[in-house]
Amino acid sequence: MPINLHKLPSLVGEMLVTELEYQEIFLLSMCSRRSKILVKKGNIKVPKLAFRYEERHGYNKFEVEVVTDESRLPVTSWLHVPELASEEVSTVKLGLGYKADTSFHVLCENDGKFLHWTECANEPMAVQKSLQDHVNSMFHNDTNQLILLMKYKGSLPNITDVTEIEIRDDTVDPQFITNVLDMYPDHQRLYVKSEIDGEIPKESPFFQVQNIYVTHPPSRKYSCGPDYFHNFVGRNMRLDQATVTEQDLIQFLHKWISNEAYHNLETMVILVGPQCRINENLIRQTIEFEEYDPNEPEKRPSHFPIDIPFSYNFPLRNQNVVEIKRETDRKRAFVYLTIGCFLLVVHKN
Repeated sequence: MPINLHKLPSLVGEMLVTELEYQEIFLLSMCSRRSKILVKKGNIKVPKLAFRYEERHGYNKFEVEVVTDESRLPVTSWLHVPELASEEVSTVKLGLGYKADTSFHVLCENDGKFLHWTECANEPMAVQKSLQDHVNSMFHNDTNQLILLMKYKGSLPNITDVTEIEIRDDTVDPQFITNVLDMYPDHQRLYVKSEIDGEIPKESPFFQVQNIYVTHPPSRKYSCGPDYFHNFVGRNMRLDQATVTEQDLIQFLHKWISNEAYHNLETMVILVGPQCRINENLIRQTIEFEEYDPNEPEKRPSHFPIDIPFSYNFPLRNQNVVEIKRETDRKRAFVYLTIGCFLLVVHKN
């Protein structure tokens, strides 16, 4: 039996709102001015909001999700179309007092859950800006994530407080990466899941990002070269499908050991592409290191927490992990070497 939330005591209505799914909360806020006020009074806090842009069947699609440690939960999805084909068109009022004619659609999945999307023919940037204001008035969070799954043309989305950026396409131009980073100066994490077509200038803000993850399918045309980590001044970097030589890695280690560079570095993970093989013995011959002594395991931590691109604990009490020290302050780091992987983690204490 349907419940009229407006006939319930205010506190009870607000409590019920917080028990709804995020999609339901958004749709409730669209029903009327009173419903939107009720949702706002619910003071709903979420860990993180993700704003996703992609091209779907030739149309630009804009999605909002709530991101938790375990999952991504849909809030709303909007599709920009040249014109509304449906006869059932309704006018909705978004944030900033913006009104738009829309066509609403619902898909019920086999498990009983539903997904909704809204088609709209209004100017996309105006819709996006007002929709973001509407969402931010309902959900309270500290950080936003921006996901670009298309070659974005024209002005980038006007989203505030973006700390995480993900770019995913077949290829991406270095200048586009620069434009994105300049547009969202609060970035802390950058995920590039594309082939970067061209050399990244040394002065690019790319190398200033504190946490970077670059990956793409195996390709002979583009790959992550040594300039990616030679120019890096951030804290954590992971490169997949990289093309490097032993001399590149030796130079990197010597610069860290001498304290010439990488002063803020915490982790460096390099997975080489199928065309590369790392001669770990050659690298070990050029540096001073201490091997793991299984009779004295307490001399090093058991694990090191790594959180890029996802959180996991890397085991350090391993014969393949050697310890090195920085010459100036004797700071410790641990190096893991195999034929296809190079990993360095800097001990925090």
